[in-house]
Amino acid sequence: MSEGQSILQSWESVISDFFLQKRNLEEEKYIKEVLKNFYSNDHSLMKHFEDEKLKMNKDEEPIDFQRRRIQGFFRIINGLSANDKEVFDAISSLINEYEYTKEVEKITKKYDPEFWISEASKNAASVSFATHVSKLTHSKIDTPSIYDQVEIINSSYVTTSSLRIKAIDGAVAGNQYAPVFQFLELECNGVKLAAELANENSQVLRKFSDDNYLDWNKVFSNALRSDELASHSLAKQVYFPIIKSSESTDNYHLLSIMKSSSFAHAIFEKLVTKEFNERQKKMRDDFESKEKFSTIEVVSFSGKGKIGVTASNHNNASQLNGKRGGKLHLFLSAPPRWQSQLKSPVYKKSFFDIQLKYHISNDDIDYLHDFLIRFDKIGLSIKDPKRKQWIDDWVGGIIDSILDYATIIQDIESGWTVNNDIKLKREHQLFLDPYRDDDLFQAERKHNIWQAVVCEDFARWLNWVLVEKNKKFSPQPDHTRIWLKLMESALREFDELVSIDIKAKRVVE
Repeated sequence: MSEGQSILQSWESVISDFFLQKRNLEEEKYIKEVLKNFYSNDHSLMKHFEDEKLKMNKDEEPIDFQRRRIQGFFRIINGLSANDKEVFDAISSLINEYEYTKEVEKITKKYDPEFWISEASKNAASVSFATHVSKLTHSKIDTPSIYDQVEIINSSYVTTSSLRIKAIDGAVAGNQYAPVFQFLELECNGVKLAAELANENSQVLRKFSDDNYLDWNKVFSNALRSDELASHSLAKQVYFPIIKSSESTDNYHLLSIMKSSSFAHAIFEKLVTKEFNERQKKMRDDFESKEKFSTIEVVSFSGKGKIGVTASNHNNASQLNGKRGGKLHLFLSAPPRWQSQLKSPVYKKSFFDIQLKYHISNDDIDYLHDFLIRFDKIGLSIKDPKRKQWIDDWVGGIIDSILDYATIIQDIESGWTVNNDIKLKREHQLFLDPYRDDDLFQAERKHNIWQAVVCEDFARWLNWVLVEKNKKFSPQPDHTRIWLKLMESALREFDELVSIDIKAKRVVE
């Protein structure tokens, strides 16, 4: 046997098996429906079949089991005596051998290869193969999908062309045409039937009809030919600016965005399949509970998401969409989060600047601001201990945030204030660089004069923040006195702890 004859024989086996499976599935479904209908209509008849509770054998095919079930019914029905005519008539009205035989004949004819292929060829125009499916944007879009056959790969981008093996999707005009797609999806030796039939002289279907196979080839080959491209009112469109040329009146391209079903399916098969999830889950469980070593890498993706393409009838959008359950699984593609590099405030004139408020809780500032606006004279509030406590709590929260941020700056390598170009006022240097190894600097710190300046600057800064929040707020001397008092107490306690830490480090050295 030549190689060509061997390939044709392989194709014949694949195609014949396709029709046999289709036929058996439909007959199996019919038998199940008949028996279900029988059981649900008259439970009084069940007693005649108590001995016929069959179980499927280990090596038995599903269709053979269902046939054995229904043949068992027929044997019992045919064995009923003349005295059981009433029972016989009741059962026969629900299930009888003649109707079953006629239905099986009908199913057999439906899946006769020549008859089925002839009918399917009439609907070939309703099926197309694609990598990018328009219906994945909106199920009512009826414009052609795209079969991307570009082989150029740019390593800077992840595209459909990057896939080593593309899962080709089937875009069908309706789910009733899905079997036609399944037929053209048949594969033999790594070649799809649709690709084989693209050659109008292919001999693959000749075994099923000498007279019609060339006509079938011609019709089916159209399934791989894209129609004229067109957009749709429901499609996503983007105006992309371009440099206007002297020959063109337009200064933009209108791009129609289409989802790559092939790429979506590659993600689905790699990360969402039951096999992958169960294997990864076992790896994590083994590690967390038993701390077992694994040669298989545990994969985890943060920020995954999914969107629903279709709510039901997923195959109506595309065949692969049906396999994915109407979902598209997405990876996080946001840019990296900006992480500011902490720098010493060498070139700032003051620690209390506009940027400092970004390190403070907005809630404390908002509550304080709203309270002060509500009471024009703060003296009225101070007389009420409860109201005074609210002010203390809110300002205390603001001070805590400022001192927390100051701690972060103090943890920068000491000595950063030794800089001829430094602009930061001296008192703030003494506050923020407490571990500087300089006896004169440390002596200046001990005098605590710098603390009064820091507290005054804080009070001035807080008044400015509150005014920026609402120009109606007018700071009063009473406000400033409260801010100063609260900051003085907090800063004194804060610096006492810093001084203890400085002494401890010097003892260690």
